Amino acid sequence: MIQCVGSRDTERPYCSRICCAHAVRNALKLKELRPQANVFVLYRDIRTYGFAEQAYRLAREKGIRFIRYEPERKPAVSAGENALRVEAWDPILERTLAIDADLLVLSTAVVPKADGKELAQMLKVPLNQDRFFLEAHLKLRPVDFATDGVFLCGLAHSPKNLDETIVQATAAASRATTLLSKDTLSPESAISQVVDENCDGCAYCIDPCPYHALTLIEYMRGGAIKKTVEANEALCKGCGVCQATCPKNGIFVKHYRLDQIAAVVEAALVP
Repeated sequence: MIQCVGSRDTERPYCSRICCAHAVRNALKLKELRPQANVFVLYRDIRTYGFAEQAYRLAREKGIRFIRYEPERKPAVSAGENALRVEAWDPILERTLAIDADLLVLSTAVVPKADGKELAQMLKVPLNQDRFFLEAHLKLRPVDFATDGVFLCGLAHSPKNLDETIVQATAAASRATTLLSKDTLSPESAISQVVDENCDGCAYCIDPCPYHALTLIEYMRGGAIKKTVEANEALCKGCGVCQATCPKNGIFVKHYRLDQIAAVVEAALVP
């Protein structure tokens, strides 16, 4: 068995997490079925976290051989006369080992679905650098998105084993229940508010808005067409990006006007 095939490299730097534990359990099952079999596990780092560590210790006791390889010198597989030949450099023995294998098992990477980006754009939720879905906050909102009413769990979030998936799925279902159990939902209080007199409809604030809460509208005022921005209170989260991008003070977040923020800063600086 060769671990970390297609993971923990430049293309996929993350650990797939389930591979080591499954490899150890499979190796133990092979030993149970064929005690005379020689089972080799070529690994970079054994990551049998949690209770799987007990299975790793048992595998060592059963005679399963674990051989560490370095990423700069990965195992090489070639066709032998009667079997596959696996050659690997052992940094402890400082020599190349040749293993004629009847069966070769590769622990390949857990990869996100190819259409994840399309789904993320549809639901207006973010992806991380590895193209897995990104939660709103690692500790405070671990199954929430910044977009209300959308929750995540399982391998869509990151590689994880079945127990962790079940726990996270239960948490996501519980979070959804907190919304479904209410008759009405109250929007955020600190949300963006448009100053119609200052806004000239330049639309600088629309594209940067991460929640797509702003819309450019036109209406007649004084016999002329007036362009301005309209804020959707149900979508706005009061992040302040619109206020930061507006060049004419045409929009602000309630309770956080520029003059209010300046007064707070000034009060903090006065000895």
